[in-house]
Amino acid sequence: MPHIKIITVPLAQNLYQKLITLLNWIYIRIFKNNKYVTERYRPINFKKVDKNFIDKTSDVAFLLRGQIIKTDEFTKNTLMMYRLRYPNAPIYLSTWKYCIDDKFLSFAKCNNIKVIATKYSKPKSGYKSDNLQIISNVKGLQVIIKDKIKYTITTRTDQRFYANNIPLYLKNIISLYSYKKTNPKDKQINRLIGMSFDTFLYRLYGLGDMFLFGLTEDVYNYWNSSLDSRIISSTSKNKKNTILSLNKVRVSEVYFMTEFLKRNGHSLKWTLDDYLGILRNRFIIVDSYSFDFLWPKYSFFEERFKDFEDIRYKEISHFDWLLIKNQKIKVNKEILNKFWD
Repeated sequence: MPHIKIITVPLAQNLYQKLITLLNWIYIRIFKNNKYVTERYRPINFKKVDKNFIDKTSDVAFLLRGQIIKTDEFTKNTLMMYRLRYPNAPIYLSTWKYCIDDKFLSFAKCNNIKVIATKYSKPKSGYKSDNLQIISNVKGLQVIIKDKIKYTITTRTDQRFYANNIPLYLKNIISLYSYKKTNPKDKQINRLIGMSFDTFLYRLYGLGDMFLFGLTEDVYNYWNSSLDSRIISSTSKNKKNTILSLNKVRVSEVYFMTEFLKRNGHSLKWTLDDYLGILRNRFIIVDSYSFDFLWPKYSFFEERFKDFEDIRYKEISHFDWLLIKNQKIKVNKEILNKFWD
């Protein structure tokens, strides 16, 4: 009898987890009978990837950060997909020493992938893995700066972009919009490009932290924050907290962005107008689906936040960003004062 492999997203470590995901998938299809349900299929292995479009850009570095995902050889396949599609692109992996073995180092060397391995130390302060994100990004970017690569894309080892010609696309987008410094302390040179996924309209100063593109100096400027010295165990979302008060706790995306803004001379006002002004003048937001973005963690929903159908989880699309840039979008400022219930 042939072996049947149960393939599910999110990625699972064992058969039990896969079966639970599969049962949940079946449940959704039975009981979501008042909604249209669509699906996407993507190849697991780099050998199945379309090879018709090869982007030979050489001045854009890919920086993947985080643990090496061994389920389905996910991180290794991602690296191989990028190497196949972007043969001249410098590719870097910033990870932890405990993730690396001789076999992986041999794979990386054979495929011209630079590995930056840092000794792992469990954070004693900050919120969850925020400080680890800063460390892994900065360590990788320091090497890229030393190698004099003009642009950098930062992403994660548990995420993948299936689209073709991404460096060409990003360089063209960033060339369309100029940047003007706002104060003497401002070290930003050009705009930075963020992604719609996890970039929420009502999370003030909350650019998604999963992806960033720009001049390498600008990307480094964004991530080169001091480690968070606060002790933060949780950010409970309950009726005692408004959306604004939760934003002001400054964890994860909000910590990274507000630290960047403060270092570059911007005084935080904690208003929607100020946040939208920052996005209008310093950033460009592009759609995650233009990258054919995959994040096989936590959920099998393609656009997981839209399933909430809740204004609190309203992401900023490129469509929205253009309206923001031209000051044409209308927003409800009172939502910030809404209690989390």
